[in-house]
Amino acid sequence: MITLTAGLVLVGAAPTQAAERLAPCPTTGHAIQEFGLAPAGFHYGLNIANTTGTLVKAGLAGKVTSSGTSGGLGKHLVVTHADATKTVYAHLWKHSVAVGTAVNSSTKIGEMGATGTTDGRAQLHLQVIAEGEKINPRQKYKCPQ
Repeated sequence: MITLTAGLVLVGAAPTQAAERLAPCPTTGHAIQEFGLAPAGFHYGLNIANTTGTLVKAGLAGKVTSSGTSGGLGKHLVVTHADATKTVYAHLWKHSVAVGTAVNSSTKIGEMGATGTTDGRAQLHLQVIAEGEKINPRQKYKCPQ
């Protein structure tokens, strides 16, 4: 809460400004697992579920710097942004862009799937790496609860 010199009180100014700076969520659906402690250990991303084939966009402008398949992440892409932050998009059903492709927030990069280690539901595992540390994706993206 901020009190102005004229005696007016401005409530919630900082959170509103911060929320306005968040990038749009790269997909639609509902959150099924948050960043943080989980029964199987620490979960380093935000999982958003929907149906197989749901559109996944880049969310923030950048360049696709990695594309592949791994055990846990399944089919995934990494986009590196101008500030060197990286966003990992995992459990994809398929990729729509190649390494080296420049993307913006509306670029389709793939489709949601259930590849890798999942509970069987189609989902996007969204992970953000800033200055070498995995951070809560909600610090960068405005995604559904």
